[in-house]
Amino acid sequence: MSIQSIRYRQLTLILGLLFAAGAFTSPAHASEDQAIEQLRSLNEAFTTIAGRVTPTVVTISTRQSVSLAEQRMGPRFYFRWPGNRQEDRPGLGSGIIMTADGYILTNHHVVGKADQITVILNDNQEFEARLVGADSLTDVAVVKIDASDLSAAPVGNSDEIRIGEWVMAVGAPLRLRSTVTSGIVSALGRSLNIIPNSFGVEDFIQTDAAINPGNSGGALINLEGEVIGVNTAIATEDRGFIGYGFAIPINLARKVMDDIVAHGRVRRGFLGVSLKQVDAALADAFGMDRPRGVLISDVFSDTPADAAGLKTEDIILSIDGTTVDRPNHVQSLIARKNPDDTVTLSVKRSSRTISLQVKLGEKPAQLGQIAAAGPASGPAELHGLSLSDITPDVAGRWGLEDSVDGILVTDVEPRSRAARARFERGDIIFKIRQGNLQREVRSVAEFKTSLTKLEKGRNAAFYVRRGTYHLFLTMKIPE
Repeated sequence: MSIQSIRYRQLTLILGLLFAAGAFTSPAHASEDQAIEQLRSLNEAFTTIAGRVTPTVVTISTRQSVSLAEQRMGPRFYFRWPGNRQEDRPGLGSGIIMTADGYILTNHHVVGKADQITVILNDNQEFEARLVGADSLTDVAVVKIDASDLSAAPVGNSDEIRIGEWVMAVGAPLRLRSTVTSGIVSALGRSLNIIPNSFGVEDFIQTDAAINPGNSGGALINLEGEVIGVNTAIATEDRGFIGYGFAIPINLARKVMDDIVAHGRVRRGFLGVSLKQVDAALADAFGMDRPRGVLISDVFSDTPADAAGLKTEDIILSIDGTTVDRPNHVQSLIARKNPDDTVTLSVKRSSRTISLQVKLGEKPAQLGQIAAAGPASGPAELHGLSLSDITPDVAGRWGLEDSVDGILVTDVEPRSRAARARFERGDIIFKIRQGNLQREVRSVAEFKTSLTKLEKGRNAAFYVRRGTYHLFLTMKIPE
């Protein structure tokens, strides 16, 4: 979608709203002067907000020393520089003045690795800045300049954002400082998988206000002139704007900033579970009338979730009264809490709905990424799965414990039913569920027998161990 077509669509929407409001009616009801006056009022709203907000958004110029010891030359070849040569690599982004004495909110990817940070105010004053702290799990960072009496941005409540409301993006895209664009909130709660960590918190606001490289760290503003998000990413195929940008909700970003300033690090709540969205297939497998809530696929031992009595196969319906239906929404709500805070979870357990109080903790350092699966082996084809009993010989070749329960997925046929269900080599299947029917799996023969008991044409949930994690995979049983 071109920028011209997006702007045409926005103008059409404005005119449509004015028609709906009765701005353009027959002469008997309203004059042309009244219609023009309404357009002027709308125009005045945007110009007033832009005038208030632009002084609170800064341009951030960075330099980072990068080693030239090895450099790619085409898709297959590298050139190695003699010695250890360094290159100063420039960068550009934006930031939001949060306090009159110079604390500025921006993105981790803008300043997190910079050796030199320069902040340029809207009136062209320049300040050398220091990095106060950065959090890679939310892509939030804070820098500080030695200044006073700065214009601080008013902060709104991102929990109150509605899809369809007008917003403005302010920043320094493509080195064009103090640029203002407008659009609407296109969606909420987007997860883009751009934070390379399984504990990353992604709960982005999506907007069609034009955002380009250099906008990162700038402000997303509502029609009250309040910051509701920190512009962070764009959906693009060529690094340019093609219609959609994404911003971190200000409630999350502000919590991270307050922690960094007060404690020098982020103190976020930790629950201790693995989560999976309840889609139509999983809802069918669990005997639910419709998809809702977030499934707990694993509860880590010695964690707040374990201590509170949460169980695998529980479905979280709400947190402190806020309905949840996406894993990233659960992550965001918990991340905005502090360790030792207590939250109330509404949980569906089998056919009952129960309420549990959970005192949150902090994430242990040893909880890392999902372990990779091992090499291949084994017979017994089934819907694209190659399965094997876990004998001592198989356990030795795959690096498994001799006493592990379940059966081993030794191969997955590409484009098969099992591949579409996202099974992987090295998975260990140890339980099957469909509705109220649950069966433990200890051998391939037992697995096949269990499948014969399942209702055809419906989804079944397969409980899988992958590395150190547990998860649910769903697959429809063919008729």
